[in-house]
Amino acid sequence: MSEPLLAVQGVRSFYGHIMALKGVDLDVREGEIVTLIGANGAGKSTLIMTIFGNPRAREGRILYRGSDITELPTHQIARLRIAQSPEGRRIFPRMTVRENLQMGALVGEPNHFQEDLEKVFSLFPFLKQRIDQRGGTLSGGEQQMLAIA
Repeated sequence: MSEPLLAVQGVRSFYGHIMALKGVDLDVREGEIVTLIGANGAGKSTLIMTIFGNPRAREGRILYRGSDITELPTHQIARLRIAQSPEGRRIFPRMTVRENLQMGALVGEPNHFQEDLEKVFSLFPFLKQRIDQRGGTLSGGEQQMLAIA
């Protein structure tokens, strides 16, 4: 079996002295879609935030493509093209779809924007049709597509 794209191994994380995650293990392989399900306060959001380094894992390891990212600062994790789409469709409503995508591209390689744009349009062809439309005028689902892109 292939190496996981993302591996969370025995991760413990805390808010102050309160343990929020207790020995979490998770493997995500290339092409998989994973859903975290649980009650309020179960640690779903905390796990995602811990992968991004806030809060830091106090125990365990987080591996991305085999490299340990547990201690990397959040901005370096973002440069690896690991991203999250928080609830609430956080887009720039007064900026166009293109401008929103350009803002998101700031953490990536500047020379790859056009290539990345084509990937986005292959996943969300609707966004190509709305490229010059303000983000705030899109429907809720369309805004979520833009936030994910």
